[in-house]
Amino acid sequence: MQDDLRIQVSDIHIASEALTINEMVALAKERVALEDRVPLAEGEAFVLKTWYASWKNSHRSEHPEEPTHIKVEAADEFQALIPWSQADSALFLYAQKGQKLSKGYPIRLYVPDGSSECLNVKSIMKIWFLHDAAWGEEASYGFKNKITLDELKFKK
Repeated sequence: MQDDLRIQVSDIHIASEALTINEMVALAKERVALEDRVPLAEGEAFVLKTWYASWKNSHRSEHPEEPTHIKVEAADEFQALIPWSQADSALFLYAQKGQKLSKGYPIRLYVPDGSSECLNVKSIMKIWFLHDAAWGEEASYGFKNKITLDELKFKK
């Protein structure tokens, strides 16, 4: 696993940047033991919404509105779109037993209260904080559909 692996974090009103896990953890004001929130799971995590507030403050952003949604994309191209209202208890798992994640590296999203169908997204590489209520109040998830031009061509 790469020590310098970066996770892309974007909010149109704040910044778009690539952060290491250590940089993300350093911004985390509220860290928790995952087992306190998710039965049968363990590890070190930070709270999504307080992390977002800290990241926003680190950029001295004065944009008054919270995001409407968070979208995450995993290394395997799995994606989840979660309304902000369903992310109150969301956490990012970043370590287990003081070590980097062996499964789900570099970070893993948990939404433990069951408010969102996207309970667990592993190997997150991109995080977008979105500001568009048109996305609605339903969480969605699945793999990206990538089809090449050659696959679209009809072959006889």
